Amino acid sequence: MISFLVKRILSTLPVMLVIAVLVFLMLRLTPGDPAAIMAGDAASTENIAKIRAGLGLDRSLPVQFGIWFGNLLSGNLGESYYFKKTVVELIAQRIEPTLALALGTIVLAVVVAIPLGTLAAWRMGGWLDRLLSGFSVLGFSVPVFVIGYLLIYVFSIQLSWLPVQGYRRLFGSDSQGLLMWARHLVLPWVTLGMIYIALIARVTRASVS
Repeated sequence: MISFLVKRILSTLPVMLVIAVLVFLMLRLTPGDPAAIMAGDAASTENIAKIRAGLGLDRSLPVQFGIWFGNLLSGNLGESYYFKKTVVELIAQRIEPTLALALGTIVLAVVVAIPLGTLAAWRMGGWLDRLLSGFSVLGFSVPVFVIGYLLIYVFSIQLSWLPVQGYRRLFGSDSQGLLMWARHLVLPWVTLGMIYIALIARVTRASVS
């Protein structure tokens, strides 16, 4: 088993190398000069040249790739000149909301879909089964952004129950508690969970029956 996993990991290394080369070439060969953009419209030629030298853009493509790939392997993803922060720091700031959104959607879909699919299989041909079939068709056919707009209009604009946008952290010094955290995620959870609820419920119904 271990040897199989090692072989699979080793077989992915050439693919990852090819992807790295393609990404690097896409970044380097696209039109425009990053140094000139960073320097601004009023920058002199000397300032642009200094920025190019600092970024290594004045070297050959193989040398640039070696520097870029080495930084990538060491975890140095560079710095965002728009936010003035490192890319790693920006990614770390977004891990919590990303995981909260993904895990909450999965939990909601499983908790709702499995009992729903089981009940539909138990009452096959009944009103619940037909309702599930209609819901599955809507879940697969209606775009996610349409569902999101409808939920925002009803629960945020008309009823004022939930916020339209934003995120409140669950952990950290700026946390406002579990309730506020959940209130900002209910609509995204339901919106993204619709299609998964429809899919899992249909699969559960077919498996149980």
